[in-house]
Amino acid sequence: MIASAQREFVWLDGAIRDADDVAIQPFTHALHYGSAVFEGIRAYETPWGTAVFRLRDHVERLFRSAEVYGLAIPFTVRDLCEAVVETLKSNAFSSGYIRPLVFFGQKGISLAPRDNCPTRVLIALRSLNGSLIGDDPRGARVTISPYQKTPSRSLPSTVKASGHYTNSILALQEAFGRGFDEAILLNDRGEIAEGSGENVFIVRDGVLYTNDESADVLLGITRATVIDLARDLGIGVRIEALTIDSFLGADEAFLTGTASEVMPISEVDGAQFPSARPVTASLRLAYLKATRGQNRRRERWLLYV
Repeated sequence: MIASAQREFVWLDGAIRDADDVAIQPFTHALHYGSAVFEGIRAYETPWGTAVFRLRDHVERLFRSAEVYGLAIPFTVRDLCEAVVETLKSNAFSSGYIRPLVFFGQKGISLAPRDNCPTRVLIALRSLNGSLIGDDPRGARVTISPYQKTPSRSLPSTVKASGHYTNSILALQEAFGRGFDEAILLNDRGEIAEGSGENVFIVRDGVLYTNDESADVLLGITRATVIDLARDLGIGVRIEALTIDSFLGADEAFLTGTASEVMPISEVDGAQFPSARPVTASLRLAYLKATRGQNRRRERWLLYV
């Protein structure tokens, strides 16, 4: 994390800058229309120093998202991986959250960012300990949201774009207003899609189930990590649609995401899951070990700074 007394630095368009000196122009296209793509990445303290978890995987997805929106990143994947490391070192940052953001800059008021609307690239850091959802050992209390997950034919779910998350903002604020920790959104077929920023897993008879992009979800890197770890542990994995009935009737359920890590679900709209959750517990521990340098088999997921 960044010590509170330190000045904060960001990486912007190829150079480290004092965060207090960074200004956004008033007609920045992304500010008005959400025309940006981003990633959430974690750095962890390990016995061997600070390590960034699955950095290249995140940066490669950032480039794929940018391509969909025509954001021409004037750097390579390697450049941005090195920029993340440079930003960490400039801030003496040992653990927390890393936010790369690629956005359309100053332009007129046209929705179409044409006529050489510049592509800007920012990397910023924030302290984050544990899960963004909270640290209640019982897990998260979730609700089925009245807001529907945006269909991929409207906004492609495989793209991590800023404007797409207005859907999640509405769902999460509504859930908070009713006293829940997280919202679960359904797709337009009435199936479980995802949380406001997490993938959903259930466990039934010792087998792990989750959906894929056909359910209008973002294919999370934490999701992929958990699937790999489950197979390492000999846990069966099935990829299929998740119905409300299968969700409510599961033996265990949990959420995954960079900021939330592996978060157990304790209840859905007041219906309690069993308190015993051996599969979730084993995967949560395996994820903790993998991110903190204690899984030599998965050492390639870590970039030490």
